[in-house]
Amino acid sequence: MRELADALNVKRPTLYFYFPDLGAVFETVLDQTYRELAEAVVAGTRTLSHPLDRLQAVVDATLAFHRERPQLIGGLFQLWAVGGRDLHSIVDRERRIVIAARDALVADLRAGIARKEVLPCEADRVVDLVLAVVDGVLVHHVLGIARADDVIAELAERVIDPLRPKKKRKKDRR
Repeated sequence: MRELADALNVKRPTLYFYFPDLGAVFETVLDQTYRELAEAVVAGTRTLSHPLDRLQAVVDATLAFHRERPQLIGGLFQLWAVGGRDLHSIVDRERRIVIAARDALVADLRAGIARKEVLPCEADRVVDLVLAVVDGVLVHHVLGIARADDVIAELAERVIDPLRPKKKRKKDRR
C-alpha cells in the first residue's frame, strides 16, 4: 500500500480511506477492467448482424483491448497472486461475468444455426474453444511465446469461417 500511495502521490491514510487493504484495490481494478473490456466488446460488435462476425469481433476487441494495455495481464496475475480479502468470492464473481458472456455467445451462435446463417455445430464447444484460445494467446503474449495475430488468423480460418455456409464464407467474398 505504501508503494501504491507513493506511485499515486497520495498519503497512505488517504489511500486507506478509499481502500481498506490491497485486496480492495485488486477488486476495484478487476471490476473496472471488466467494465472497460465489456464496453470495448459491445462497441466492436454493435453494428454486426452475423453471429460469426460478432464472435470474431469479440476476439478482435478483446485482443485490441489488451494490446492497448500491454501490462494488464501480467498486472492482473500479480494482483490475483496477492489475493483479496476473499479470493474465492473474487474468482466466483469473475466466473459469473465470463459465464454470462459465454452463454450470450452460445445463444447467439445457436440462433444463427436456427436461421441457417451458421452451419450446424456444437455451439457451446465452439465458443469454449474460441474463448480458451483468446485466453491462452493473451497469456502466451505476456510470456513472449505467441504471435497473437497468427494464432487468431488460424482460429478464424480453421474454426470460425468454416461454420459459414459456402456462399457466405469470407474467402469467397474477397
